[in-house]
Amino acid sequence: MLAFHIGSPVGRRVAEPVLAVLAVLSTVEVVTESVILFERVPGSFWFPVTILVPGLLALSVLVGVLAHGIRFGSTVLGTGDRTQPGDTAASHILASVVLGTLAVFTLWWAVASLSVHYLADTGGVSPSIWALLFGGILGALVLARDVFVRLFPEGPLSRLSGRSVE
Repeated sequence: MLAFHIGSPVGRRVAEPVLAVLAVLSTVEVVTESVILFERVPGSFWFPVTILVPGLLALSVLVGVLAHGIRFGSTVLGTGDRTQPGDTAASHILASVVLGTLAVFTLWWAVASLSVHYLADTGGVSPSIWALLFGGILGALVLARDVFVRLFPEGPLSRLSGRSVE
């Protein structure tokens, strides 16, 4: 049995950057119309991956945003010791709001794409490109947020005021 599962914070911290990199790479592949990956991966496998990777990334981001919201609420109400460094930093709150909004939008397009392709027998243009594009943007922002949080665990203003954890 694995030491951690995907619902645990450790599993999500590992899975989220991997999904973000896959989302960015698949978006770059589609936008640049590169044939390197398309020639090596069968089409029946490639299509679900282009929808599922952004959808799973969006789900993981939403779980993280929800956890941050609970910790922030706990801090504001003073009802628990669940807080982490930087939970009340304005930059972390703004990142949660922006990433949460984009994750909801990405998840919407991923679910719509799956329903159009596998449940509804309709013609026309596939909406999967939107899930892929928004998933790539979400992936890039998740990677930027991870770097930012590693550089400024308590927010950038704490470094200016001298209250760093280091």
